[in-house]
Amino acid sequence: MQKLIFACLLIVVVAGTVIWLAKPENNRIKVTKTSQINAIFGSPGKKVFEPVLPDREVTLPRDFRFHPEFQHEWWQVVAQLEDEAGQTYWLRLRFFRYASDDRVATGWQDPQIYISNVVLNSHLGMFTDQRIARGGIGQAGGLSRPFRVWIDDWSWRSLSSEPLPGNLKVATEEFAINLQLTAAGNYAVLGDKGYQIKHDLLPRASYVIETPFVRTLGSLSLADGRLLKVKGRAWLSKEWGSELVGANYVGEDNFILWLDDAKALMVSRYRYKDNMPYTSAAIVDRKGNVTNIPTDDIALKALGYTEFESGVRVPLSWSLRIPSQGIDLVVKARKRDNWVNFVVPQWQGAAMANGSHRLKDSCN
Repeated sequence: MQKLIFACLLIVVVAGTVIWLAKPENNRIKVTKTSQINAIFGSPGKKVFEPVLPDREVTLPRDFRFHPEFQHEWWQVVAQLEDEAGQTYWLRLRFFRYASDDRVATGWQDPQIYISNVVLNSHLGMFTDQRIARGGIGQAGGLSRPFRVWIDDWSWRSLSSEPLPGNLKVATEEFAINLQLTAAGNYAVLGDKGYQIKHDLLPRASYVIETPFVRTLGSLSLADGRLLKVKGRAWLSKEWGSELVGANYVGEDNFILWLDDAKALMVSRYRYKDNMPYTSAAIVDRKGNVTNIPTDDIALKALGYTEFESGVRVPLSWSLRIPSQGIDLVVKARKRDNWVNFVVPQWQGAAMANGSHRLKDSCN
């Protein structure tokens, strides 16, 4: 996704989850991300999963494997694509695994639940779809060697234990995408050797692998019969842990930005009911080097809110400043109506911004 500062910076803003409520305090609907997830999957209660600890170093390629001993795990691709006519398309695909129980079982007793959702934004509008299935019966699952994760005919697979190079296939009633993904940079482990905290006072953390530099090439089929050749760049993410939501967790805001062809920025803010928000950020280069940015050096402020028909209000414009890196941006959503009603409703999409950096080259 391109970035042209002092004119317009195209970035990706992923998430902006529902938690900003429009009603007065005494009349608010008591719906949180915690209650939504627990209602759907069941509260973890006293179930025992492997804890996320700082003394466990994420190592590659070992940790491309699946981690069923942890409660949840997800893989994500965010891509900016361009067809031969120069039209751009914003794609986000996620495969998510959640263990409703700590048992090891097969068949219909398998406690693993798989969810996959896709969003495609372009001049044609926004198209979304979602699949949910239980593991253990062949309809959905994941394999480590060779790498494969799938639900029905949606799949992401490779010929090795690593996700790249790989093939991504998704077909919906409105579009179908078939992409070849090739690494254009090294993988990076965030935080402290892959251990990424989500609050400095609460026991919330996960393990994270990122690679913001991925080449894409493939085809996009539309419902009107058109078959478009597309190419572009993508961002691959993997995360796993054992505490999907904390007791007071209410939502988060995630931003991913390609600062230029050699560096990318990730910013996340985690919001809690009775605690101050926690903001983290890191810059990753093509070699996989990570610059973790101290929390007190990140100034992220919502500048404006949008209210949807449900009464939910979400921030769709932001001020983002990181003085130590010379970053000073005003970020605004490109499209207001990018609200998606997935298992956990959220806003997803691209945004425009003005600020401190210039685009050195277009997407490759």
